[in-house]
Amino acid sequence: DGALIEMAVHTAAVLLCGQNPILQPLRNLAFRPCTMEVKRFNSDSKCPNGHPCTVGECGRPMETSRCLDCGVPVGGEQHKALPGFQEFRTNEDRTQTGHILGDARHRKTMGMSDRAMSPVVFVLIRLLTHLAMLLGATKNPQSLQNIIKPSVSNPVSFLQQHIQEDLAQLTRILGKSVDETINMLHLVLSSLLKDAHQHPGQWPVQFDVLSTKEKRNKWEEIVASTIIVPQLEDLDKKLLKLNRQIQEDERISSNPVVKIVYGDPVTFLSQLPKDSHIHHSKMWSCRKRISVENLGHVVQQKNAKDTVPLLWKFLQKETELRLVKFLPEILALQRDLVRRFQNTADVKHCSIRDFLNEPLSDVMRDLLQRRVNVFLSVWNKLRSSLDTNGEIKLPKGYCDADLTLDSKLEVLLPRRQGLGLCSTALASYLISLHNEFIHLVNKHVKEDDRYLISPSEVADLHLISYEVERDLIPLILSNCQYSMEKGGETLQDFDLERIQQQVISKFLQGKPLITLTGIPTLVYRHDRNYEQLFNDVRNKLDQSALPSSVMNMISGELQSYSDVCDALSITEITLGFLAMAGENAEMLLTDYIEKVLQMGDQTNPHVLQAFRRCYLKHNIALWQLLSTHKSEQLLRLKRDPFVDINTVYKAELSPETAKLLNTFLVHSRLETFLQELHEMIILKLRRVQAVDEFRPTWSLKESLVPYLDAKGSELATELEEMFPDEILLSHATATWKAAALFKRECRE
Repeated sequence: DGALIEMAVHTAAVLLCGQNPILQPLRNLAFRPCTMEVKRFNSDSKCPNGHPCTVGECGRPMETSRCLDCGVPVGGEQHKALPGFQEFRTNEDRTQTGHILGDARHRKTMGMSDRAMSPVVFVLIRLLTHLAMLLGATKNPQSLQNIIKPSVSNPVSFLQQHIQEDLAQLTRILGKSVDETINMLHLVLSSLLKDAHQHPGQWPVQFDVLSTKEKRNKWEEIVASTIIVPQLEDLDKKLLKLNRQIQEDERISSNPVVKIVYGDPVTFLSQLPKDSHIHHSKMWSCRKRISVENLGHVVQQKNAKDTVPLLWKFLQKETELRLVKFLPEILALQRDLVRRFQNTADVKHCSIRDFLNEPLSDVMRDLLQRRVNVFLSVWNKLRSSLDTNGEIKLPKGYCDADLTLDSKLEVLLPRRQGLGLCSTALASYLISLHNEFIHLVNKHVKEDDRYLISPSEVADLHLISYEVERDLIPLILSNCQYSMEKGGETLQDFDLERIQQQVISKFLQGKPLITLTGIPTLVYRHDRNYEQLFNDVRNKLDQSALPSSVMNMISGELQSYSDVCDALSITEITLGFLAMAGENAEMLLTDYIEKVLQMGDQTNPHVLQAFRRCYLKHNIALWQLLSTHKSEQLLRLKRDPFVDINTVYKAELSPETAKLLNTFLVHSRLETFLQELHEMIILKLRRVQAVDEFRPTWSLKESLVPYLDAKGSELATELEEMFPDEILLSHATATWKAAALFKRECRE
């Protein structure tokens, strides 16, 4: 605590007295934290289809495929993209504003900076920032709390823990004692008092709140190049000089502890018993602990980044690379979950813990438990990188907190939308990280990138895989030489080129690149592209509307929610088969189910009875009827039938527009209106890119009439003449719910 107070006081003195322009952001944090609150409103970047599509290897398309969601062609050939296939915008600022590191205890397993700076520089800048924030927390805790996300009750204690973690990381990286690390910080703080004019032309912009990523990176770059890196040069000599200054300072040198720590041992060793263990050489020699972080610092100190570029890159990314070995377990978990949930009718809503507690064999439960724990551990260590650097952009908030067994099961289910993007993005990130290094090694050793495998073939031997303590540290130690001068301390020297060569040959060389095509993907039945499905069915056999008498009979017989769901499920299965194989349009639907698909024993007899007057030519109309009735049943059960529709289409109707709608419903063909509006909501407004094609501010009539005209529906004329212009597309779901409620009231 005493050292922390000393650092805080020194920081305050520098910020109050220093004239260096780069101190302004730190000064704001310390004395006016309210000025550092930045609010940013992000707009989502979407591919032309509205779904994330990733191009591997060099990042430019070399092959064509189809979007997993829409089925439209994506990719390209010879680095030329297909029409409409656009590059995913990964260059926008996706970093969150404010302090987002969370609990300091979680930082022990988190990776280092994604910036192009060494770990020691990165942690030092973070330490300076935390010290300034600590001063701000004592002066204006409320404003400082607004910067910390998620919020904390005691910002002072929270920041003290982060400062202690910064010091611990710096100590490991530098290979110094805690006292030497703190002294090094004081040297950096002292250098901040130097006249700004010593660095002409270094400040092309005025630093204030660092409101953009570009400004933040520029500020960090200038602090690093003008303050920190110069102080790290000849650090050992500077620390020895500082120790002599402390030893010669009469104000503190009289302290007996200071005499022992900084003084000449000869002056007091003679006073100790001759047979004491204190006379042993091990008592007075402390060999530096070798660590991966410290080796990165050594590479920087020796200016060897260009000499051993692959080793430098490896050390920068090592905390993430060590996680690549878990990719087979994550892919196996994804395959298990896809097999279990593929083509099910509804999304499973429960926690991960509840799912693992379901009836399973002991062997399967233990296997799932292990794989789930691996997934959660890797996600929590990479979530910060996934948020800012992943090829798949995750929606805002998905990476804010650690995942636990109490998180929603959906985060484990690899999908192309919603929470399922978390699982897909994690596998994609690990594959891209592996490929990045294999590509660099192949380029370094002048080999080509022909060795390719798909995710389904991935095994442990294909991946960058090692244990830090078992494999990497012994490799470093075997290439470390020690030398000692008489009367001096033991010196270390690393053979960096040999370390790089051994890292390449033992961990990186000979591994295949992994294609991004083939990552397990779960597709729920309602995630299908129904427009494409219906087009395929129409191309195979003619379709026509259901007679009113048949609709009334089906509606009368299928009264319960479960019956409607069973009927809709079998209808969607038949649509899938008809889209691929076709059949005689005049065949009875029940004959097709029982004789062709051989599903009579698996189908609810009540459903077969309701289908007895339906033919295959009615299949699409039957889907329209049943999907509408399913939503009506959900509404009756007080559940939202449009839970996955964008909220921009869920505005409530005002009393005036509700009255106008009611007048229309009295004179309209209510059942047809319900079915057609429901189909447009499901087919058009549920799509990811819907807001770009159907603006919420447009009139609902102007949007629905062209849709009906394209289908040749007679309802289009009725809408054109009678439907209120005041009702907008933003009222779409509210309009449908009001119509469904009106229908129920009329029947009652």
